[in-house]
Amino acid sequence: MKKLTFLIIAYSILCAVHVLSQENKIDTIKSITDPKQQLKEDLKAGVEDFDSAKTMNDWVSASNHLGLIANKYTDDWAANYYACYSLTVLSYMEKNSKKKDGYLDNAEVYLKKAIEDYKTEYDEIYVLSAMYDNARIAVQPMARYKSFGDLFNQNIEKATSLQPNNPRIYYLKGNSVYYTPKMFGGGAKKAIPEFEKAEALYNNESKDDIYKPYWGEVQNQQMLDKCRKEIK
Repeated sequence: MKKLTFLIIAYSILCAVHVLSQENKIDTIKSITDPKQQLKEDLKAGVEDFDSAKTMNDWVSASNHLGLIANKYTDDWAANYYACYSLTVLSYMEKNSKKKDGYLDNAEVYLKKAIEDYKTEYDEIYVLSAMYDNARIAVQPMARYKSFGDLFNQNIEKATSLQPNNPRIYYLKGNSVYYTPKMFGGGAKKAIPEFEKAEALYNNESKDDIYKPYWGEVQNQQMLDKCRKEIK
């Protein structure tokens, strides 16, 4: 009787283990095939590849990959956001003016799609728009400063009104001030307070969710170090 009882218990345990095993397999399959989760993983990997690139070819390749993701997930604001972000950054790196504008023409398409997809006002969208405006200025500063400069300021103001603790606001403001001639109130010394404010806010920012942008910290630190060296 004891032997029979033992066999029944053992069989019950084996059945339970089998059921749990099957449930785990199902959960694993769900996690792999869940489109939203897959998109998040693809975006995070794509952004990390872009941010860790060392050569122009690598940056272009990573940007192209982010573009492919955006083209696949056309209705996802973040996919379009990061495609725009990468192309805008590429425009800063490119030396040829026509190529700069070419990158920005493509970035504009993704930017408009991100705005359309998000549907409501979002500080990060305004920040990205401001970054795009500033990149347009960089192509032809004298010719574009007024038109795109006004748009830059408007987007920064809107972002600030929605989320004043967004560090990218002050990173972009610092860049704008740094590259403004000293005779017009720009330069390293005037830019430092903006970069320092961004630095403090970056320190408190989470980097766990790709749907909550966190780019710019490394670049902000580089600009802050550069400004401090210049005023010594």
